[in-house]
Amino acid sequence: MEASNMELMSWWGDADWIVRGVFIALISMSVISWSIMVFKAWQLNVTYKAERNFGGRGIPVSRIPSAHIMGGLDGDPGCDREALAGVLAQESRMDFEGGLTLLATIGNTAPFIGLFGTVWGIMHALQGLGGAETMSMDLIAGPVAEALVATAAGLFTAIPAVVGYNLLLRQLRRLFGTVDTNAVRLLAAMQNSGAR
Repeated sequence: MEASNMELMSWWGDADWIVRGVFIALISMSVISWSIMVFKAWQLNVTYKAERNFGGRGIPVSRIPSAHIMGGLDGDPGCDREALAGVLAQESRMDFEGGLTLLATIGNTAPFIGLFGTVWGIMHALQGLGGAETMSMDLIAGPVAEALVATAAGLFTAIPAVVGYNLLLRQLRRLFGTVDTNAVRLLAAMQNSGAR
């Protein structure tokens, strides 16, 4: 078991600084994307639950600054659902869409970075064969392992980032739907209090 682990990691010793840099970049991108996914999933879930509990409270309990909205729109004869929804959407997007662009960028670029490492590893293998008088598996095993590791690292980084991005977008749409519903309730409450 220990010998197989040593063989598996022997590619690192055979790899040049470019393949190592690709691998380190992909691992870093993976850590960043997982951090964004975990934080955003928690943030959106907590806020969605708070917005679902809006009924009967009089103000939204999300991070949307209701006092600012009421101060800015209360008493305005032109105040309508679109104006309130616009303010809510602007505040929500600043809070909740942060990080999603970086997540999408990681999901889109990681396979290409892995592909670069793959191509570089294959070039390294071909260079080793070019100067050899006899063909040997030892000459190409290390560089081919580099190429395969770069491919795998690119896929292991990109696939979770793309899936996480799509799931977070779905969660964000659900939250914005609830926020929009609460905007209608808030507007109705403001109009009723104004009529009184």
